[in-house]
Amino acid sequence: MLKKKNKIIIYISLIISVIIAIFLFLNFFFKKEVTASSNGIENFPDSYKPYLEELAKKHQNWTFIALYTNLDWDYVIKNETVFGKNLVPKNYSDNWKNTTPGQYNVEVDSGWVDSSDQAVEYCMDPRNFLNEIRIFQFEMLSYDSNTNNLNSIEKILYGTEFYEQKVSYLDSNRKYN
Repeated sequence: MLKKKNKIIIYISLIISVIIAIFLFLNFFFKKEVTASSNGIENFPDSYKPYLEELAKKHQNWTFIALYTNLDWDYVIKNETVFGKNLVPKNYSDNWKNTTPGQYNVEVDSGWVDSSDQAVEYCMDPRNFLNEIRIFQFEMLSYDSNTNNLNSIEKILYGTEFYEQKVSYLDSNRKYN
């Protein structure tokens, strides 16, 4: 009786192993690889690509759209580092603060002091925020009929109390929609 149970366990293990091997084989050979040409990464400067490619591996349905501002980096930084324009909390480390004599720890606003050039450069460089948490600050918020529709909204709301529910709201003319 024990030999029969052992044989059954061995056969089941073999069957499971074969199923897993088939799955891995199919997944390896037929899985669509995300490429730069399929998600917009090719339109970005080379220094952005490693960050975006890492995100694309994790989120294969994401599309990346480059926005060219035609602004000169040095010009922008020079104009953003004017005393009092960009502030940090006074309790931040000196690395974040302007340490120029006469400007160091001068409260521009209650509890706020001028930031350092390095802090401004860090915050202005999008590459420092190309990760799963901070990338959403670059999300395109303009209307797109391909994604801003009832079907897409229902996908987002799936699993919540709002899924397949009608919501009424007042518009700017104080009428319910």
